[in-house]
Amino acid sequence: MGQYFRFINRDRQMESDVALPFNFGMPWAKGLERLSSDELKKQFDFVIQANDWQPTDDIVAEGDYGETIEYPNTSE
Repeated sequence: MGQYFRFINRDRQMESDVALPFNFGMPWAKGLERLSSDELKKQFDFVIQANDWQPTDDIVAEGDYGETIEYPNTSE
């Protein structure tokens, strides 16, 4: 079935409620654990920009089953 992920800005203690175009307008995403780093970064970047967050903030996607995915830094 997979798990649903909510985007969280830990620095601001905020959860994104922005409608995601890559998930039928829902504020959560599904299947993030299967994405490449580049695809994952694009989704995080969309959420960051839509919420007016900073990429340097501590932003994660937290899954229903406890998995946490950190904002991917592809420049490393």
